[in-house]
Amino acid sequence: MKQNGIIISINKDRAKVMLQRQSACGDCKACKLGRDDTYIEVDAINSVDAKVGDHVEIDMEHQSFLSAAFIVYMLPLFALIGGILIGSAVLSKIGMVEYKDIGSALFGLLLTFMTFVIIRFKEKSLRSDRKFVPVITGVLHE
Repeated sequence: MKQNGIIISINKDRAKVMLQRQSACGDCKACKLGRDDTYIEVDAINSVDAKVGDHVEIDMEHQSFLSAAFIVYMLPLFALIGGILIGSAVLSKIGMVEYKDIGSALFGLLLTFMTFVIIRFKEKSLRSDRKFVPVITGVLHE
């Protein structure tokens, strides 16, 4: 997934790049929490020693992008569904059938919350993994 942007700041080997929102982003606005900006800011590895104000091309492998999306969206969903199914089975097995619905829902939510906590805990290591961080691949000359 390649995009072009402008470097707005540099911090060691990372650069903050301002990108124009692509049509592929759709209308979810998750990256800006609902604001109606047409630009987004992305941290990228500055592998070409670009400077502030340079127009650059950044790239993130398609497979890595899908892996990151899977971690953030699908793992919590699987945890919710799995928690509901496990909670229902456990409550039925111990004879608490009258609390099965609410108990399995609470167990699913608890497992989902724990998944978010684990993802948040692992976020720093994932951000340092080059396969999950966009890389500046070149400086564009106008």
